[in-house]
Amino acid sequence: MRIASNKIADIVRFFRDELKDLYDKDELETFIEYCFEEFLNIKRNDIFLKSADTVSESELLKFNFAIKDLKKNKPIQYILGKADFYGLKFIVNENVLIPRQETEELVQLIINDFNLNNGSPLLRSGGEAILDVGTGSGCIPVVLKKKIPAATIYAIDISEKALELAQQNAIANGVDIEFIQHDILSEKQFVLSPEIKFDIIVSNPPYIREIEKVQMHKNVLDYEPHLALFVSDTNPILFYNAIADFAIKQLNPNGKIYFEINENFGFEIKLMLENKGFQNVQIVKDINNKNRILRGNL
Repeated sequence: MRIASNKIADIVRFFRDELKDLYDKDELETFIEYCFEEFLNIKRNDIFLKSADTVSESELLKFNFAIKDLKKNKPIQYILGKADFYGLKFIVNENVLIPRQETEELVQLIINDFNLNNGSPLLRSGGEAILDVGTGSGCIPVVLKKKIPAATIYAIDISEKALELAQQNAIANGVDIEFIQHDILSEKQFVLSPEIKFDIIVSNPPYIREIEKVQMHKNVLDYEPHLALFVSDTNPILFYNAIADFAIKQLNPNGKIYFEINENFGFEIKLMLENKGFQNVQIVKDINNKNRILRGNL
């Protein structure tokens, strides 16, 4: 089937007819809104007002391609090449995870803690030093730099392609972040000088077990990078252990650690951190009342 004409009303009708059996109504209307804003710069409230207007053939093709991709369960963020996170726009592709609301909550907690302490008890003349481990699109360090501009922020990732994209996002959002390729599981020494210590280390590492794949949506399994999602069933807190050991060496006294976590392993990760000497370790629930964030300090 093809879109009946170049009229906006026919595009909307075709969009709904082709996808109504795959997506619920609210989600589908959101897709329509995103596509019209991206392809035609038409806001949601103006779509109906402009329903008799026509679009060019090249613009019509964009809608056709978007609908075909949505039929294949491709995430709308990858179709459009961008995602919203904490009020900012981020370039995304299949080399990085799509930023999620749970990670916004993680970032908000760091900002709240920072502001609660009137900056931070560790705040020095040069500002705080913050490290994001497994940065992906760079959404965490970009927002933190926006909200804590005096901080010096570093971000590491094993993926060169992810780092290239993260750098683009930093530039697009007007912030300066040092991105470094490094595998936190590697025994190789961290490339920064040992003298550099951090006041905050934050990470949203892979935490979904292979066994949990059966519970996941096809759009995640087929398109998002498995390297950033999954961890072995036999050692589900592998990354948390490695990051905690790294943090013991690289955090300043009273430095803080923040994790996004698998809700099934909150207490196990908490106990692990406490056994390594971290204090005031707390599990924080997300908006859905799931154990999602963990924080502590040396």
